[in-house]
Amino acid sequence: MPRRLARITAAVLVAGVTALMLAGCAQNSTKPVTDYRGEPKGVEAPASSAGGAPFSVWLKNGDQFTVTFYGSSTCPPVGERFKLTGHNAISITLAKTTKKACTMDYVPHTTVFTTPNTVDRHSDVSLTGQGMTWVLQALKK
Repeated sequence: MPRRLARITAAVLVAGVTALMLAGCAQNSTKPVTDYRGEPKGVEAPASSAGGAPFSVWLKNGDQFTVTFYGSSTCPPVGERFKLTGHNAISITLAKTTKKACTMDYVPHTTVFTTPNTVDRHSDVSLTGQGMTWVLQALKK
């Protein structure tokens, strides 16, 4: 009987640890929270974005970050997911457009992501996407 109890206890423990690990992964989704036309709400674009360079800002005290790309309004550059590529380094993958004809305008489009737990919000974060690299400035302590 003690062996059986040990096996049951071990199985319950493994199931509990697995559930906790999956819950942690759910909080670190690499998919966007939302995306919308324009620049991040309530944020003025930095001077570095003049000419259409991408930029990012923190939202919700660093719990989220934005990625703003410039492109066609009918085929906007939307962040599809991100990947951590190093310590405080993130690579953004853009969604592929299904449209054959896009307007020739050049407007901002913002994608919002949840910040992974492993990213240090109080240090600069390097982002890459659309063939460019830029820095998300560290949050002030």
